[in-house]
Amino acid sequence: MSSVIHFCRREEDFYNIGEIAIAYSIRDMLRPRLKPFTYTPGEVKELEKPQPTEFVETINRHDICVIGGGGLYSKFFLPMDAKVIKSIEIPIVLYGIGYIRNLGDKELTHEQIESVRLLNTCAKLTSVRDEYTGKFLRDLGVSDVHVTGDPAIFLDSEETSQVVLDDSKIKIGINVACHYWALYPKYLYTTIDEYTKACEFLINHLNAEIVYLAHHPDEHHVVEIMRKKKLPLKVVDTSPNPYKMKFIYGKLDLVIGMMMHSTVLAFGSGTPIVNVAYDAKNYNFMEFIGQKDKVIDVRNANQENIKEVSLRTFDDSENIKKDFRALKRKLWAQQEEFLTKISKLPT
Repeated sequence: MSSVIHFCRREEDFYNIGEIAIAYSIRDMLRPRLKPFTYTPGEVKELEKPQPTEFVETINRHDICVIGGGGLYSKFFLPMDAKVIKSIEIPIVLYGIGYIRNLGDKELTHEQIESVRLLNTCAKLTSVRDEYTGKFLRDLGVSDVHVTGDPAIFLDSEETSQVVLDDSKIKIGINVACHYWALYPKYLYTTIDEYTKACEFLINHLNAEIVYLAHHPDEHHVVEIMRKKKLPLKVVDTSPNPYKMKFIYGKLDLVIGMMMHSTVLAFGSGTPIVNVAYDAKNYNFMEFIGQKDKVIDVRNANQENIKEVSLRTFDDSENIKKDFRALKRKLWAQQEEFLTKISKLPT
């Protein structure tokens, strides 16, 4: 087996560092196991609508079709086009996929649920990024589900000098989800204000240095607002290179993140995390890594809550890091098992 076509959420016109990290991680983990290796990226949205015969023929010229990871099981990508999925003759692998539902959103429709069932019926192998998504599939009758964690946990890092961090200070990374989510109109600006006040406290109380971790271009709007509030910030934007962003995560003492892949990259770097949740996926992944008591619902994200959970997390840093290392080793073993199964697929 050597030729892989990978349908993922590429967002080439407006990068999302988390989605790029997923795609690169899957590619990098497959490469040494499928030598000789050729890799073709595809846009997952191409699977949502009818396609000409030539499109399916292009897919079927490959040895394997990978779909994922990211939040494929969501209103944003479902339903898939049944005819396109059924026309794929090569083995389909669903890799590290997660369930997404914004807080305040309705559940998936019957049509969307049936599309999930079809995808998994057609797939030779299925893996998910957390236990909740695994249960979601098993409740639909999908019996053979591998829980491997998010692929971006295992992203490599690449040194960068984009920002110089002060080794004499406690280094705290922050991130606010500024792309559209269901409660965005009501809670975005309140959240930015409460984050800012909490960061001011942490600067004064811990002698902290605040580093903004930009995952999406819209977040520069958050930076602008915080700077107008006189919050001293260093800003990291490594677009489109996720390896350099991972390097920065590894240099931090604490991350107060909102984008889910801020949590994923922090966990993968062994950095303690506080998560401000705007989606079920935030809760699900934090529970998966044993940190459900470090989640703050965006509707309750005031400065006092952010301060309290941040201090509690920071004070328990050594235990958290130890637990992260142990869980990451366990997840890597599960990842290796899944990768071995991929390498043994008949073509």
